[in-house]
Amino acid sequence: MCAACLSAGMSRRLVLGAGAAALAVAPLVGTAEAQPARAVDTPDAALTRLLEGNARYVSGKMNERDFSANRAARAQGQAPFAAVLGCADSRVAPELAFDQPPGELFVVRVAGNFMTPDGLGSLELALPCWAPR
Repeated sequence: MCAACLSAGMSRRLVLGAGAAALAVAPLVGTAEAQPARAVDTPDAALTRLLEGNARYVSGKMNERDFSANRAARAQGQAPFAAVLGCADSRVAPELAFDQPPGELFVVRVAGNFMTPDGLGSLELALPCWAPR
């Protein structure tokens, strides 16, 4: 964790708790017309997918990605399988840390890695992505 996060009283447990709360919305997962259905039906499946991706990142065996693939589909809509509240730290992007392609994560980043009314509003913006159609 960054020094600003630690000095603000943030712990890994608190961050994981916030992530789990964001994943609690996962049962509402729907799909945007422009993207294929995800293989994530439950919060546990989403967490497993994130943990597996992070294990690949830590081991240095990340999936190769063609970031231009599906660009047109992503422009038509979004259907992320998880939301991530993270610190606005430039050293690593959540998509890399969880080894996920573009469009799979809804990321809200703020200095200090804590929830603000603006951050909550941003996460609420992600809710239509998960609303049943």
